[in-house]
Amino acid sequence: MKPKSKTLPLLLMLLLVLGSSLSMLRLPASAQGTPYQTPTPNPNGEIIFKVRPGDSCTSISLLTNVSIETIKSLNGLDDTCNLLEGQDIILGRVEPVVLTQTAMPTPTIPPEMVTPSPTPSPGTATICVVLFHDLDGNGMRTEGEDYLYGGEVSVSNRSGSVSLTGTTVAGIPDEIDPRCFPDLPQDSYNVSVAIPDGFNATTTTNYALEVKAGEDATIDFGAQESAPSAGVVVPDSARRSPVLAIVGGVVLLAGLGLGFYLWRTRKI
Repeated sequence: MKPKSKTLPLLLMLLLVLGSSLSMLRLPASAQGTPYQTPTPNPNGEIIFKVRPGDSCTSISLLTNVSIETIKSLNGLDDTCNLLEGQDIILGRVEPVVLTQTAMPTPTIPPEMVTPSPTPSPGTATICVVLFHDLDGNGMRTEGEDYLYGGEVSVSNRSGSVSLTGTTVAGIPDEIDPRCFPDLPQDSYNVSVAIPDGFNATTTTNYALEVKAGEDATIDFGAQESAPSAGVVVPDSARRSPVLAIVGGVVLLAGLGLGFYLWRTRKI
């Protein structure tokens, strides 16, 4: 009878110990349960896994089928592969999806609904002229000095495209509008006035100004009534009777005749 081999009991014991060790090796909770669903890449194209309690590079690799080397490479981890709870782990990168906006068709507006834009017109200016009765002769229009009629006004611009004339109006300033020339283009102008008979100018009768679009300019010219002419002084000699002048002439002629007679008598 052969002796029993001692190898078989040792082999059986080794298998029992190995089986016990394998039974104690369990995956963490993150590697158990339902199959892992790959997260949607973020706008940068990165697939992110958030570390949960008990997770390690090994468990994450078993759960996601991403190799440990890839996990370490994408996340800059060393060989210890230490992870923190709540840490975002990159599992992979894909090309980010660029969303393009679909061009919407431009709506067609019926012609009858289109309001035409008004064509801008060039700006114009207005020049008004006043001839006032300068009662005190100070060259300034003051209260109680009304407008005078009959002043002949001339308005012309530097370029020569405007040459207008008119007559000043009479009346109380607050009750009547002065003589105005509207719709004048922006330019430099010369304005003059001719003073009516019986008046003398108390201000300049010619004025140069520059007007811009939208401006209203008023120019005051003054005139004062002329003083009555003083009487001409007639010398006393001019007031004598014409008869005396005739008599004087006769006496002069007689004297000349007498002198001529005496001169002739001496020569005889």
